[in-house]
Amino acid sequence: MYTVHPAYIERDDGACIPLDIENSDYAAFLRWKAEGNTPSQPPATTAGAPGAVTMRQARLALLSAGVLGDVTAAIDALQGQQGDAARIEWEFAATVERDSPIVAMLAAAVGLDGAALDDLFTAAAAL
Repeated sequence: MYTVHPAYIERDDGACIPLDIENSDYAAFLRWKAEGNTPSQPPATTAGAPGAVTMRQARLALLSAGVLGDVTAAIDALQGQQGDAARIEWEFAATVERDSPIVAMLAAAVGLDGAALDDLFTAAAAL
């Protein structure tokens, strides 16, 4: 039902859940686990998807996939320290890490599952 990745939880429907106790999906995962359930571990590799791309590559890939505006809106909608941190990452990071919590959070916000995220990183690396 769930797969535990280093920086996020993936639901069996492919949704990426950030490791944020205030996230209702993450809270549901914690309850499920407390009931004695055991999550799966991710495969050793992510089907050849790169672990990181440059911010330029990421933004061009998001633009090509038609979700750049959705990601920007999701970042703008974040509040407080989490929102400030996301905006700093978005504006100043040189690279984007595939397994970072902010990537998991934004992927979930715009409806990208793990496979779609891998495809996006693979496309970005080719730019």
